[in-house]
Amino acid sequence: MTEAQASRITVVERERALEQLSHHLGTGRLSLTEFDERSAVAAAATTKGELAELFADLPGTTAAAPPAPTSTALQRLSTIAALISIVAVVLAVATGNWLWLLAGTGTIVAFVVQRMR
Repeated sequence: MTEAQASRITVVERERALEQLSHHLGTGRLSLTEFDERSAVAAAATTKGELAELFADLPGTTAAAPPAPTSTALQRLSTIAALISIVAVVLAVATGNWLWLLAGTGTIVAFVVQRMR
């Protein structure tokens, strides 16, 4: 077994394998019994080699895509939007003026539009 096959898999890779098995079931390459057996093995798999064995006799399998990196800019934008929303709600409740909610929403929309440019 090579080092790549012995490396541990992530939850994302396991889920991708289950999706590929579902695709092969849908195209008729696997019977329902085979799908059940292979799905159980995929769910319990811990290495890439174990997953590779499931697809050895199936055509057209692609290597698992690496997980997309989490965007720190998107996380920052989400945090800022949440803070603006909280401040707008607190001001609306404290002053009894619902226009703070409108101002908060407008600020968030303007900020998102500016970031998307």
